[in-house]
Amino acid sequence: MVLRFSNGIGGKDLSTKKIDVSLSRGKLWNRAQSVVFYCGIVACCCFFVITVLLIAIPQVVWDIELILIMGSCDIGAVAFMSLLIVVKIQKEKLSKDVMLWLEDAIEIKAYSQKLGENRLGFQPKATKIRVSFNIGGKHFRKDSSLTPFGGWEGYAGCFNKYADREVNIMYSPKYDEVLILKD
Repeated sequence: MVLRFSNGIGGKDLSTKKIDVSLSRGKLWNRAQSVVFYCGIVACCCFFVITVLLIAIPQVVWDIELILIMGSCDIGAVAFMSLLIVVKIQKEKLSKDVMLWLEDAIEIKAYSQKLGENRLGFQPKATKIRVSFNIGGKHFRKDSSLTPFGGWEGYAGCFNKYADREVNIMYSPKYDEVLILKD
């Protein structure tokens, strides 16, 4: 089965809702991750509100211990908030790139093969996969090439559930990108 997506003309809608993983860039942002992101931002802001409230209360004695604790909490909140924002920006860029890749994408069935597993310390297992498919009698094989933070090239946890089975993919011939669809 081959479906072509257009740029919205003719009633066809480009949407990233069907896409789960990109072989080259990893998992797309989903609703649960958005909730965690916004909860993390709110939690970080609470540290600043608590600090301001403690400064405003005249009965609070600011000794060196309280200054160190509140300063450490605020610095940690800024660092965590910065990390959250960087990840959000990367995922938003991925969503924009996926929209671009979908312009000429073809939906086809493919077979994914596990090329290896890896564990780094206490992290969950990471899998590297190869997706094989045919278009017009021509055979294609694409390996996962994502490099997560501190990981090995192509190994990521988002590929675990797609190893050694048939998957539905979107392939963009123009950009040579493989996107795995949700089950």
